[in-house]
Amino acid sequence: MSSSLKLTKSVEDYLEVMYNLHKENGVIKVKDIAFRLDVKPPSVVEAVKKLSEIGLVSYEKYGDIRLKEDGLKIAENITHKHDILKNFLNILGVDMETANEDACAMEHILDSATIAKLKKFAEFTEIYPPAQEFLKSFVYYEKNGKLPDKYIE
Repeated sequence: MSSSLKLTKSVEDYLEVMYNLHKENGVIKVKDIAFRLDVKPPSVVEAVKKLSEIGLVSYEKYGDIRLKEDGLKIAENITHKHDILKNFLNILGVDMETANEDACAMEHILDSATIAKLKKFAEFTEIYPPAQEFLKSFVYYEKNGKLPDKYIE
């Protein structure tokens, strides 16, 4: 696979779903991908053929699908980005369902350097003791539109 290969959001979604299915079930089937992505099986077959042509998956008609090495690396990277974004949004107080949906959209457009900064911020909030107070104050501000009284002179 060429390192300059630009993947579409749709292709990344397929790879991410395949990766998750493999982790969960040990196998990747067309019908399961179709269910997860809410598309028809013929659409999945078409996408899988394209992914096979560019060397990201192996697939034989009516058989299981396998992520090849490059497809696996890409899928792991997308999943990693997704997890970082979901965690960051959760830190901000976004509920898990919304954070998961938003992470799905964001993982395709944010630069890797931006995601790395968000990851570092999330790590920082876990290890820097005053960060918890900061986050509590943020939640208060979000709900009340003002700082907690202890910060107002």
